Amino acid sequence: MNLKHLLPVLMVPAVLAFSAAQAQQVYRWVDAQGNVHYSQTPPPAGATKAKVIEVAPPPPDPTGVAEQQQLVKSVAAADAAQQKAAQEAAQAAAKKAQQQQACDAARKQLQAYMDTHRVITNSTSASPAYYTGDDLVKLREQTQQQVNKTCAGT
Repeated sequence: MNLKHLLPVLMVPAVLAFSAAQAQQVYRWVDAQGNVHYSQTPPPAGATKAKVIEVAPPPPDPTGVAEQQQLVKSVAAADAAQQKAAQEAAQAAAKKAQQQQACDAARKQLQAYMDTHRVITNSTSASPAYYTGDDLVKLREQTQQQVNKTCAGT
């Protein structure tokens, strides 16, 4: 669960608490017959002794506050677990992509050895090595083993 899901969960209790926390206005007035009235709507124009009475909200429910705090903690823990799982999945995908690249490179090297009758290694050094005949067969077998090892999980 992410913040988009957490926001509505937290907003409902917050709105209810805010609306309950605001002082409500109650009007008291006496009508023409001497009757006393209490109402949340303003008194009519002919009312006498009109007075606004501020009603204090009740204190917040401690169990409701504790439940809301527990909900916030559980949502945060779920978000952390989801983020960790996504991060692990991304790491696994990156590792698999890297392994696939290594496999492709090993296969390409093997194909190059299979397509030729003579292989030269260390061509930039003063004494390059040449593989032909049985040596080339052994080099191909070693490269095939490397391909098998590298490409085992792909």
